[in-house]
Amino acid sequence: MKKLLLFAAIAAVFGGASVVSTSCGGRASGNTDTLRINTTELTKDIIGFNGPTPVEITVVKGVITAIQPLPNQEGPGYMRLIRESGFFDKLNGKTLKEAGAVQLDAVTGATFSSKALIQNIQAGLEVGKK
Repeated sequence: MKKLLLFAAIAAVFGGASVVSTSCGGRASGNTDTLRINTTELTKDIIGFNGPTPVEITVVKGVITAIQPLPNQEGPGYMRLIRESGFFDKLNGKTLKEAGAVQLDAVTGATFSSKALIQNIQAGLEVGKK
């Protein structure tokens, strides 16, 4: 009975929205509207200037709506350069397949960080396509 009540409470909080989250390269399945791909575990060996640079890719109805950097040790100045370049917005509005064909370029002044972010994004896109 407690499990049923817990499930009902969770369903009420999410308002019936379908969300699948994957954080370690696992496969997302089912009939869902939103997929969140967290590369933290998947790409822990991909190192930027100061350490791992994981991202979260949000896909709604098969289209990328956001790519956000997750907590990392990169310098705030490097991350500011990357954000201001529009780097994280370049794949918005594209399907996972379309995004996989886009050549992302490293940001001048933040080369190590942006190259690591590119590898994280590519790994996340591959997981999302499965």
